[in-house]
Parts: sequence; C-alpha cells; structure tokens
Amino acid sequence: MRLLFVLLSFAQGFLLNVPVNVFKRKYENQIVKVYEPIDMERKNMNALIFYTGANALIPGDIYSNFIKALNNYNFSVNVVPSENSATTEFLYDIRDEYKALIPLTHSSGYVNAVETINKQKKINKAVFLDPVDNSKLFDNSVFSVFSDKETILNHLEDVLVLNAGKSYKGSLFPKFEIPFIPAFGVNIKKLEQSNPSLSVIVETAENYGHSDVLDTIWSDLMHTTLSKGNEIREQEVLDEYLDWLALQIYNFVNKDENKNDELISEPIVEVLQNEVEKVDDSIDDSVED
Repeated sequence: MRLLFVLLSFAQGFLLNVPVNVFKRKYENQIVKVYEPIDMERKNMNALIFYTGANALIPGDIYSNFIKALNNYNFSVNVVPSENSATTEFLYDIRDEYKALIPLTHSSGYVNAVETINKQKKINKAVFLDPVDNSKLFDNSVFSVFSDKETILNHLEDVLVLNAGKSYKGSLFPKFEIPFIPAFGVNIKKLEQSNPSLSVIVETAENYGHSDVLDTIWSDLMHTTLSKGNEIREQEVLDEYLDWLALQIYNFVNKDENKNDELISEPIVEVLQNEVEKVDDSIDDSVED
C-alpha cells in the first residue's frame, strides 16, 4: 500500500532542486553571476538582486545552498559585485525583463543596496538579512560614527527584515560571548521613524546565527570562531533554516498577488507534496473498497 508513496517520495527528493541555468553578465569589468530556473520565462519570474556580506565583497559561491533554496521557489538570483556603478548599469539593463526586481542583502551588503536602489523608482520592495550599516566608518567626519541618523529610503514601500536571533545575543555564563552584530546593526525603529511611509516586517529565527546562511564549511568555521550559530551542525538542520528564509522571502514578495497567481506560482516543493498526498489518499481509498 505504501510502496508507491515511498517511490514518489524518493523521486521527489530529486525534483526538489529545480534545474538551474548559471551564467555571468559583465559590467565595467565586474561580474554579475546569475542563477535562475531553466523552465520559466523571465517575465513570470521575480529577480532577487543579492548583495552579499562585507559590502558585497563576499563571493556568492559560499552562499550556494541558500541560492539553491531560493531557486526552488522560482526566484532568479543575481549576485552583484561590490562596485555600485556596475550594479546600477546592470539594474538598468534588466529593468523590464522580470516581474519585479527585489534587492536581497546580507549583513553590510545593505549599504551597497541602499546606494543603488535609492536611484531606482521601480524598486519598491527589499529583503534585509541581519542588516548592518557600516557606512559611518567610511565617513570623513569622526562624529558621524556617533550619529543616530538613519538612512532615508527614497522609493521603498515594503521591507522584510530577517534576523538570526543568536547574532544579537551575548552571554556571561558559562562562557563569555559578545553578540556578533556590532553597534552598526540597523536600528529598525529608527529606520521606520525616518521613513514614515515604509512598511517593515521583522521575522526572527531564534536558534540560528549570522553565518548560518553560508555554506556549511564556512558557517561551521564562523560558528567555532566569531559568529555563534545553531548548536546542531547537521546539514539537514542548516538546510531547514535556508528553506525557512526562502519561504519567508517568497511569501513576502507574493503577498499582494491574488490567489490564482499564488496557485500558479506555488513553490515546486509544495506542489510535489500535495500531489504525493493525493496519490496516497487514493491508494488508501482503493484498499478500503
């Protein structure tokens, strides 16, 4: 009775990772690396413009599992360089190719994103993972470091902030630990006050750390040195976090679409699970008869 269900579940494991096309675009000798589902037209796809950590200097290759999770929700993921002028040219080039362009940042990639998207009138949604504003460190004025003035976001209307809870918690006992996110972490309340028309949603994954979004070899290294993450380091547990992030982003990006659009755009994971359940139910019914 359960044999077909087992076989379908086994097949499902191969289908969870949608086929992806990976290619590069070149702007001003800078590379934008693109990961996007093969079997979707761009006009039906949302494009995430990914600004990685360290002001977009960290290569996207060490976020490969996270990017894969995003691809599974039918996102095109475009990893942009640290050179903002190249990113601006790239955004102009693809402005009409996709359903929407949504900046996605990790850590201080937030700073680069703000600089480029403030010039883009068509970009009205953004997703910030553990946003850090270190721009004051590069300001000519020493006193700017102590300024509590928050960034003005010119055209954004909706922002999703996804925080890794352990990045903001320290401890004294049994081991002294300081939070990884420094004093330059973006103050969400001040951000909202500086942008009264901005809608901000904040979600927190309490048991994960700032670097758990990275591929395992790097997140494990950070966990044992600078940035405490989930105490359970098995790949399955880390993958659950990445899928949670991808699902939050998917729901946020698609929240304004009508129900029919949501059914059409439903993540492949959910579609396959529903189909397996239907088959299993039909098998049970036939056995009972």
